[in-house]
Amino acid sequence: MPPKPHVREFGLMGFDHIELRVKNRDKARRFFVEQIGMDVLAEGDDHTYLLFGDQVLGLRDAKEKEAVGGVDHLALRVSEWTGLKSRVQRSRVVITGEAEREDSRSLYLRGPDGIRLELVWRPDPTVHAGHCTGVPKK
Repeated sequence: MPPKPHVREFGLMGFDHIELRVKNRDKARRFFVEQIGMDVLAEGDDHTYLLFGDQVLGLRDAKEKEAVGGVDHLALRVSEWTGLKSRVQRSRVVITGEAEREDSRSLYLRGPDGIRLELVWRPDPTVHAGHCTGVPKK
């Protein structure tokens, strides 16, 4: 008999988006749109969000001295916002930032090995347009 999965209090529902750091966002956008067939969902000053099916891939301009071609952060969608911050704090996970946008709210966390995580709640999970302006600056 398989072991019972450990119940988590964060209300994780799945991936919201995965964001990559890229050296040349225009070139990366063209590759994913023209060669792979994704659609542009939203663009900001330093971000582009692409849609394929119901999944979102983010492209972010790498800052000076940042490694390119890697994952900037993983965004996990949560089912509810109320009480999320206190649940995260009780679990002793390090919160590195917060953002409240027109279409969503986020908590940014530090995971093992420097992995950056975002817990994001969206009243309408199909809307990503405002997200391009809400990622906190480091």
